[in-house]
Amino acid sequence: MPRTGGGEVAPDGSPVPVYLAIPAERGFGPVLDHLAAGASVLDLGCGVGRLANALAARGHEVVGVDESQGMLAHLDDAVAAVEASIEELRLGRRFDAVVLASHLVNVADPVQRRAFLDAVARHLAVEGTAYIEHWSPDVIGGLADGDGPIGDVMVRFRVLAQRGRVFDASVTYELDGRAWTQAFTAELLDETQLDTELAAAGLRRRRRLDPKWLAARMG
Repeated sequence: MPRTGGGEVAPDGSPVPVYLAIPAERGFGPVLDHLAAGASVLDLGCGVGRLANALAARGHEVVGVDESQGMLAHLDDAVAAVEASIEELRLGRRFDAVVLASHLVNVADPVQRRAFLDAVARHLAVEGTAYIEHWSPDVIGGLADGDGPIGDVMVRFRVLAQRGRVFDASVTYELDGRAWTQAFTAELLDETQLDTELAAAGLRRRRRLDPKWLAARMG
């Protein structure tokens, strides 16, 4: 099976054709349902706009940030596109809501994790809400290989190695006879670790929206 099925691939290895084929609102229900009408939203690592475009269609003012031009090219005209890395982002304004999806808070490098959360904090309004997608040990349970469809995409997840709560894995996406494989390393954070990481960036957990999504505020 080929390692890449062609088409644009983002710097982190995410295949653009795959993310265009994944249903737009899958997995984002807790954020979409929780946001107040007319909120300004900063979507960090927005990709092809699966969330950002849905938010704009609901009347939100949305800024989408990604380091991939290939991803940003698929944002709706109503979404303001910013090509930048999350860690270095400084827009000089604050938003009613900041979204950090894709389990970016679980990155295994603690320095990069802190940089992601610092970016959330410096763009979040004092009374705003941060929406963070998080893998905890309880959510994952025991890491296991698994296959399953997401829309038209077949996803095959494989655990390559595990060292305590840090694990190496690969995900293979199959679409229209093509396949892409993306490898990554992540760390499962328990609730205490997560709260410590948030506090270091000046954030505090407000509540869980579901097993994967949490809402946080300043202070």
